[in-house]
Amino acid sequence: MSLVEVDNISHWYPTTAGDRPVLDQISLSLEHDGILAVVGESGCGKTTLGRMVVGEDSPAQGRIRFEDRDVAALRGKDFKAYRRAVQVASLNPGLTIEDALGPAIVHHGLVRRRDLQTELIRILREVGLDATRAFLRRYPHQLSGGQRQRVAIARAMSLRPRLVVADEPTSMLDVSMRLAILDLLLSFREQRQLAYLFISHDFGVVRYFSQAGRIVVMFYGVLVEDGPAEQVIQHPRHPYTYLLLQAIPVPDPALARRRRRTAIEEDTEGAPAAIGCIFQNRCPFVEPQCRTSRPPLTELTDQHRTACFFPDRVPDVDHLLGAY
Repeated sequence: MSLVEVDNISHWYPTTAGDRPVLDQISLSLEHDGILAVVGESGCGKTTLGRMVVGEDSPAQGRIRFEDRDVAALRGKDFKAYRRAVQVASLNPGLTIEDALGPAIVHHGLVRRRDLQTELIRILREVGLDATRAFLRRYPHQLSGGQRQRVAIARAMSLRPRLVVADEPTSMLDVSMRLAILDLLLSFREQRQLAYLFISHDFGVVRYFSQAGRIVVMFYGVLVEDGPAEQVIQHPRHPYTYLLLQAIPVPDPALARRRRRTAIEEDTEGAPAAIGCIFQNRCPFVEPQCRTSRPPLTELTDQHRTACFFPDRVPDVDHLLGAY
């Protein structure tokens, strides 16, 4: 039994021009203490998917199951237990650190109110912060980027969850701080057997974090590729995945020049298509079939799926990737 199962969910937001689809028939699963990384450009539906897994939003269609129980049907103490078990690494900018972390810990009965500050200081030091009682009175805008991310991680870990949704946890950080935050998250997984839903637009970050996990690639709400991390990274079978991998910066100028010579040309202005393959307006391999039919998500090898009629045309990239 998987920890989380997302079963054929779709969702859209109303706009003045009509409903705007953000998720289209998404199905995936996350195992106990596993890592599932969701990759795609801004607006592809990654954050909406994360909010639904956490229980902050409900899909318009389909369902999400946690340990084989429909999340939408949970009530009372069952829903309270679910909300404790599934946490998101985030902060409310209008709250002090104590107000952001404290109420949930007390609400779930993990500490007595008189011991709260001592417990908060312990939790913050566990994520590498030199916390004091004065530190608890600070607001997020008074912290550095790295400190804010560590506090957000502390907030998620304080409830001893089983699944953490990490949405762009290293954005706006330099490379050394990114690695420190990623290593911190991975250390919690090893210590506590946590599962992660890891959301990012940066394949370089995803590659580092999800080496033993799975990667899902989304394009405008559609799941276009899904498979074991290293298999997707070294042998992508959807053109969009390949283009995202080509965007990973590398320090070797010769390698960068070789990438430019072998790269698929990307039309970054190509809009998602309403009929047929959603990626057809950017794809260099498009055929008449792609204009009229939507490619199904098909399993190519063990646990590696792609929504492309011509996956064999996509080049491997194992010879193009440098170290993160």
